[in-house]
Amino acid sequence: MEPKVGRKMKFSFYKKNSEKRVGAGKGREIDPFPEGIIIEFIPNKEISYTWEKPNIPDFPRTVTSWELETIENNKTTLKLLPSGFKVDKMVKEHEGWSYFLNELIIYCEKRE
Repeated sequence: MEPKVGRKMKFSFYKKNSEKRVGAGKGREIDPFPEGIIIEFIPNKEISYTWEKPNIPDFPRTVTSWELETIENNKTTLKLLPSGFKVDKMVKEHEGWSYFLNELIIYCEKRE
């Protein structure tokens, strides 16, 4: 992803699994690749992008925004704001953000 408005973005998510799919590493399975377009980018403040899954019929165009705010002592507050989900079932199926945010915390704590 090149962080500029109008540029494409695409994420690859892997999960551990004994069954492999083409393109996955040893013991990992590829989840569907979300992709979209960057619609807002303010360095060190915010990035927003559309979130689409072309391989899932009727998947709505959603938007994911990350807002950053610097606070005291070299710390940052992060707000993750997914929007556009229209059905409760779809929200439950996309609860992976909790996992990834926890992984981000672990990563950041190791860097201190």
